[in-house]
Amino acid sequence: MKIPMKRLLSFVQLSLLILLGVILWQVLHRPPNIAPDVYPYLNSITPTLVKQCIEEKGTSSIPYEDLLAIRSTLSDNEAQALVKQLKDNVAFSKLEWGLLPKGTVKVLLRRHDILKKFTYFQPNIYHFPVSGKFWYDDSFGADREGGARRHEGTDIFGKEGTPIINICGGIIEQLGWNRLGGERVGVRGDDGNYYYYAHLQYIAPELVKGKRIEAGEFIGGMGHTGDALTTPDHLHLGIELPNGQWINPYPFLTVWQMWGETCLD
Repeated sequence: MKIPMKRLLSFVQLSLLILLGVILWQVLHRPPNIAPDVYPYLNSITPTLVKQCIEEKGTSSIPYEDLLAIRSTLSDNEAQALVKQLKDNVAFSKLEWGLLPKGTVKVLLRRHDILKKFTYFQPNIYHFPVSGKFWYDDSFGADREGGARRHEGTDIFGKEGTPIINICGGIIEQLGWNRLGGERVGVRGDDGNYYYYAHLQYIAPELVKGKRIEAGEFIGGMGHTGDALTTPDHLHLGIELPNGQWINPYPFLTVWQMWGETCLD
């Protein structure tokens, strides 16, 4: 059967429109690329260094990321002249680098940009997710189900019912039961990351999928639901980047824990 040319052209045009629509959707929803140097650097920053920078900053107006970039890159002797300039209210972009090698200055500037964009170590933005007595260690990447999969989070152990609180402001994307996580809550943070709270004993009844939740708000009680039925009570915390990569929460948890203890001092 011969197809009329006009109908054939209409079909081709419709197909092209559909194809263009698919391409446009993929472009608009493409996850952002995260440079490979970001998380190795962030993971190298210790709570001790963060605390040192906060104490050094004191009540001054020095931007926090300025000090942390300098202290995490240079020795005390190398940093001294730059820190003095900051204390004299010289903007980071106007610092005199002195005899520092160009390669070192390049690294310093790059780290400063990372700290401004990724605010994990900024005070009062992120909260430690457990309120009460707890313990945890670095179990990211450990075998699960006999090596069939890897542990993509940090387990924080405590007493059943221990309050779980939200780490940072965002929108509730997931709420309720799934096979592995049991009673779980998933929050899309304002920073773009997905925060996954699993194995809850119960979920706070006021939480609603699609609604906003602020940092520090109550999420539920610690439990052992889902595939944690035979394990001690704990919170499984996962952090997924906008590009779908799960990162190790442990280095950030140690800093957020320090912030919480500092607030109690």
